[in-house]
Formats: sequence, structure tokens, C-alpha cells
Amino acid sequence: MEFKKRPVLALGTFDGLHPGHRAVIAACAQKAAEAGLCPAVYTFRENPKALFGQKPLEIMPWEEKIARLLMLGMQTVICERFTRELSLLSPEEFVDCLCRKYSPAAFVCGEDYTFGAGGRGTSETLCFLAAQRGIETLIVPTVTVNTKDGFSGEKVSSTLIRDALEKGDGEKAAKLLRGEAI
Repeated sequence: MEFKKRPVLALGTFDGLHPGHRAVIAACAQKAAEAGLCPAVYTFRENPKALFGQKPLEIMPWEEKIARLLMLGMQTVICERFTRELSLLSPEEFVDCLCRKYSPAAFVCGEDYTFGAGGRGTSETLCFLAAQRGIETLIVPTVTVNTKDGFSGEKVSSTLIRDALEKGDGEKAAKLLRGEAI
């Protein structure tokens, strides 16, 4: 894929576009705007867990996710097919693959981002590997919501949203997607 300007790549599954995902997308868009670069998302159409026999509940239809990513300021959505070969890449090989294919100026991810075979790469690993290649990495802190008792710290995650949906608690799932207290 050719870019007119080097991309800032937001990395993640972005399977629900909850507040944590939106924070990563916003940071990507801001970094790209400041540097005159192309804001782009690198993601997978199917949840990587599907390759290993798990079928996570789909939070948002694929077409809606793409439309929302574009509405949130992304100019490009790179959709890689998650294959067995890709799943076996070490963190170093995965970063090298992204660099070779897309020549990113920067990466943006959430602090709980994992990648590479067995999810061995973390956001800290990405920072280290990217720095070795002269690429900046922005790590976006975890987004939390307040609980009904007023305490902060419930991490917004696709897993928590899926759990709410599987238990029939659409109200809790909707609040998490909006970033409201649960």
C-alpha cells in the first residue's frame, strides 16, 4: 500500500470502538495532524482469537466499524487478514513486517496492546523495537469508568462489553461503549 504521506499507524483490533479505542484513534489523528502525516489504522477484520477456535461475540458490524473509523479522522484503514503465518511472527518480525509494508512515521497503541506470537509483544516492547528502527511510539493510557458506588478504575474493554452482552445486560454494554459510569 502506497501513502502520499508517511502514516501514523494506530494498532489494535478496535472491535467495539469503545472510549479506550477512541482515545487511541484521537491520539493517532492528533499526531498525524501535528506532523502533516497520514492517520491510519492497522487492524484485522476478524478477531485474531477466531484463528484459534474461539468465536468472540461481534460488538460492532465490520462495515459500521470502518465507517466510524473514517468519521473519527482516519484517512486509511488497513485490514490485514489474520493468518496462521502472521500469528507465528515474533514481535520483532511483526514490527519489521509493518515497517517494510507501510514505512510508518509513528505507532499509536493502548497500554494493554499485545502482538506477535502468543501475544508476547507488549506496548513497551513496541516502544523498544520501534525506537531501534527510528520510529516514535505513543502509548495511550487505559480508559476507566466510574462504578455506581463512585469508585474509579473499571477498565473499559471489549471483553467487559462482550461479557455484559452475553449476560443480556445491554444497558451496561451501552454505558461502557459511551464511557458512562456503570
